[in-house]
Amino acid sequence: MNVRPLVSIVTPVYNQAEFLAATIESVLAQDYPGLEYIVIDDGSDDDSLAVARRLEAEHPGRLTVLTQANAGQAATLNHGWSLAKGEILAYLSSDDRLCPGAVTSLVDLLQARPEVTVVYCDFCLIDAKGRRLREVQTEDFSEQRLCVDLICQPGPGAFFRRSVFESAGGWQTHLRQVPDFEFWLRAVRCGPFARLPRQLAEYRIHEGQASFAVITQARAEEIVGVMTAFWSGREASSHGASVRSLARAMAIASKHHAQSGRVLQSLKRFLQALRLCPPLALELGTWRQLLVGFVRRSFFRLKGATRASQP
Repeated sequence: MNVRPLVSIVTPVYNQAEFLAATIESVLAQDYPGLEYIVIDDGSDDDSLAVARRLEAEHPGRLTVLTQANAGQAATLNHGWSLAKGEILAYLSSDDRLCPGAVTSLVDLLQARPEVTVVYCDFCLIDAKGRRLREVQTEDFSEQRLCVDLICQPGPGAFFRRSVFESAGGWQTHLRQVPDFEFWLRAVRCGPFARLPRQLAEYRIHEGQASFAVITQARAEEIVGVMTAFWSGREASSHGASVRSLARAMAIASKHHAQSGRVLQSLKRFLQALRLCPPLALELGTWRQLLVGFVRRSFFRLKGATRASQP
């Protein structure tokens, strides 16, 4: 008889009352028999906790809701995973959703391939009202793409074995912009990742999302610090990979500075990236990334002007 492992999903919540019910209901609707779901309110000052408590009361024994003083997403997730009893762990952002059958499908892949430590899936982008915008086909896993090109293949709907958390540790609590990416960099050392080419999760795009917000200079530069630490002390044979990786990190920082209105810092970082790794100048993706930053900045300015003109 094939014994199904217990799966624990943790959702950290900070001021997401508008979307939280849909997130929780997408997990409670899963058909997987052994599912532990922990929702932790991280000191919200909106109705997030009330939403979670209502659903906890409506689904006794299927949902555990905790609350704490604000500690940040990373610390909240680490706390949830430390309390979790599952052999397989996951997290789901408080504005995203799992599609029907997601847990069963992802666990099936982990059970079929004992050597795999992390599984992830394709997903759909949805808007604030839950309408589907487009499908996102993730890449088959490549350590080179993750560590050198800084393409984070795992997204919403990523599951991993408890051994990854115990060996690699949780998210770094001092990180605010890229704690998930830095976690996957460490998780690679624990074993192979595998992609399930099915759309099993939904990633919500909305105004309040951190990925599309104006961010501080420190947060914009996080990726550079993470990659500098990652390559520190590595063998000389990895020099070419580290140069490209650090240049890619600088280009990403340039995008973040651009979207946050720091134009001179953006251009300075961008030129540093090209000087460090000239071949990046020949890649369309490098220029597209910078353009995205400035387009987002224009959107923020237009939105601000529109609001200022309203009576």
